[in-house]
Amino acid sequence: EGHQDGLDGLIGTWAEPGIRCEECHGPGSQHISDPYGVAMKIDRSSQSCTSCHSRGDKTVIDASGGFIKHHEQGEELMQTKHAALSCVDCHDPHAGVIQLRKAELPTTKVACESCHIDKAEQQKSAAMKSFVDCIECHMPRIVKSALGDADQHSGDIRSHLFAINPTGAPQFTEDGSAAMPWVSLDFACKSCHRDGGTASVKTDQELIDEATNYHSP
Repeated sequence: EGHQDGLDGLIGTWAEPGIRCEECHGPGSQHISDPYGVAMKIDRSSQSCTSCHSRGDKTVIDASGGFIKHHEQGEELMQTKHAALSCVDCHDPHAGVIQLRKAELPTTKVACESCHIDKAEQQKSAAMKSFVDCIECHMPRIVKSALGDADQHSGDIRSHLFAINPTGAPQFTEDGSAAMPWVSLDFACKSCHRDGGTASVKTDQELIDEATNYHSP
């Protein structure tokens, strides 16, 4: 009887809350009783993660109200050059992203420059190179779960689109129902470079000039 954690919804309670071991490892009672005789399944595929972290048509990055909808990480990733990677290449499945963020710890087990060392070194702006992390520009908060301000170009979840379009192209389709497969300069730059932001105000042309060939030698 009752509701899980006293919340409204389905009657009943979960035996184990959240994403548990069996989601990736399958039933484990035989492995526990005979760990050397019965191998434990290990599913490292992104398909396992995107069974939850996606919605609807996986070829479309759904958007609404000036932001990408939450649970779209799978769709976002499939539109990028990182589609060949598995989620666990960057994330530790045994350390939740939300828990790590609350503890103010890195949410990935590797840094961007571990693979993109040349891009980390080759930056047009010495000031940006000295104190701005890669994710601030390449994984801006284009996604909204609960909170977001479209005028400030900032939602509450980081995107997984990565590649910045330096041409000034829009972030969303004309009707706003889907995101384009890139990070626009509005979200890459204007969450900081705007009135009331943490950096100097820049015109669209100034942002285009700075972003064009930003990582070229």
